[in-house]
Amino acid sequence: MTPNAVPLVLTADGVVVLAVRRSLGSFAALQDVFAARAGVRSAAALSPPVFTIGPAFQTGGTTDGLLLEQPLELNGARSARTAVARAQLRLIQASALVQLQTLVYTARTDFNMLARAQEQLRLAQEVRRVTEQFDVLASKQVSLGARPGIEARLTSIEAARARVAEAQAVGEEQAARTLLNAYLGRAALDPIIAILPDNATLSTAQIDLSLAQSQALAARGEIAQAEATRDLPHARASLARAQGRPDLAPEFRISQITPKYMDAGLGVVVTIPLDYGTRRELIRQEELAADAAQSRVAGTQAQVRAETVQAASRLSASRAALSEYDGSIVADARAVLQSTQTGFAAGALTIVEVLNAERTFRQVTSERLGALAQVNQAAADFDRAAGVIPPVLRAELTLELNRP
Repeated sequence: MTPNAVPLVLTADGVVVLAVRRSLGSFAALQDVFAARAGVRSAAALSPPVFTIGPAFQTGGTTDGLLLEQPLELNGARSARTAVARAQLRLIQASALVQLQTLVYTARTDFNMLARAQEQLRLAQEVRRVTEQFDVLASKQVSLGARPGIEARLTSIEAARARVAEAQAVGEEQAARTLLNAYLGRAALDPIIAILPDNATLSTAQIDLSLAQSQALAARGEIAQAEATRDLPHARASLARAQGRPDLAPEFRISQITPKYMDAGLGVVVTIPLDYGTRRELIRQEELAADAAQSRVAGTQAQVRAETVQAASRLSASRAALSEYDGSIVADARAVLQSTQTGFAAGALTIVEVLNAERTFRQVTSERLGALAQVNQAAADFDRAAGVIPPVLRAELTLELNRP
């Protein structure tokens, strides 16, 4: 732990923004995009002139000749080459978006793990405090002869179990904090306070599946990646066709350099590419690859639709479970515990009844924390399925990724 480290207070969106900004993977993905943009600019430029100097064989010996040609690419090769570079750029942009969305999901998942561990630790501390207080009360009553000695032993055992549970909760919290700190570039045990949304603020609105699926199809990087993978072979096939068409090239020629320049002149060369089958088969190969990629696009779209439906179902179910716990279950368990403790102090109830009430309260409260964690994780799963990222990142990174 960094000496005198200030606790970092984070929300789910806050941890995502921080993780993405500090991720070397995000930086590398952007660098790949920048490089691909440079490739587009390079492809859009006119092909350089061809400068040739070499011997010319003639009657009486050899001499040097010079030839300078500038292909005009009137056959469409330049625009087709640019289309290939743009398709490659779209593929790299889509791959970077997939990486970004995966990082967003991982950061939220790790944040939820820490938040749950911290809630469980607070519960374990409360249970330990209550059981120790009850153990002190039982010991006093035994010493006064109001209770049999075995009851003090039972409460002592329960207090010891509570201390063990608290120690285990401390370990779980530290492990979750270490994992999250690794994403944030901080020392392993630097303090973090994870702030979950209050359950009262969690949306319980009915999910519009049709709208959610439409948003997912438009936002998921995997679909953009599959579409770019399909478009790239089409672009390469178009380039091969263009390269097989005739082209014009202005020419400057000198037939002899030494001992003096001779026969200098200008002309126009018509290039007529020949094909022994290589280009034809290359075009066929690219077209077949594009057909296969189109099938993968359809498969990816179907998978995204299914993931969205599954995530929406889990989110609705987890919200319903949490509402049950917050409706009456936890409140009733707490009321039963308080009543049994009061009854025990008054001598009206046995130690077994109190311990059972304590265990019920502990179990119900733990289950409620689990239900809250499931809601938050289900929300992260749903956002992942729908391709949602925090608005600040959408403005900060996706515009950069998608800029031509």
